[in-house]
Amino acid sequence: MNPKNQKLMRPQGRNTGKIVSAADAVKLIRSGDTVATTGFVGIGFPENIAIALEQYFLETREQDPAGRGKPEGLTLVYGAGQGDGKDKGLNHLGHDGLVARVIGGHWGLVPRLQELAVANRIKGYNLPQGVITHLYRDIAAGKPGTLTRVGLGTFVDPRFGGGKINECTTEDLVRIIEIDGEEYLFYKAFPIHVGIIRGTTADPDGNITMERKP
Repeated sequence: MNPKNQKLMRPQGRNTGKIVSAADAVKLIRSGDTVATTGFVGIGFPENIAIALEQYFLETREQDPAGRGKPEGLTLVYGAGQGDGKDKGLNHLGHDGLVARVIGGHWGLVPRLQELAVANRIKGYNLPQGVITHLYRDIAAGKPGTLTRVGLGTFVDPRFGGGKINECTTEDLVRIIEIDGEEYLFYKAFPIHVGIIRGTTADPDGNITMERKP
């Protein structure tokens, strides 16, 4: 299905509106979706949604004869580190099958995702935090990607790895473009299907306030 034509489906068996529980909200995420999350360490991270997603995956995996949970094969995208170096934050998503690819700006606080990447059980990229935040804006604007000099000559330069962190990661998300004799890095855009954002209040139009969120 073309991501542009993808429609949100209400949780089965419930006549819900736009306000739903965390348990129902995570059922809107489909296998193969790209999910972006907010937060910096533990600040502004939607912990309750991450817990609900983990529980839903583990429950459906236990019920499935083939041992496959829902949703599966997600691509996870995040800018700053989101975790406590142990069990919280994005560590809730560190299960075989739940995520298939991770594009993150900081891996130091997510040991459960680290283990999957080191074992080549997920594809992984480490891109600059600031570039990822600009990518969010450019993806929302329908642009093909982000053009910047940030990362030239570092491990995200495609001549030095392109931000790939293990052997099973082969797709190039970064390439070199020359403009007027100057080199730039072009970070390729990709569709984001789900954004999980922590806020204080929200309205049906998607406006979110964060005045009481540490």
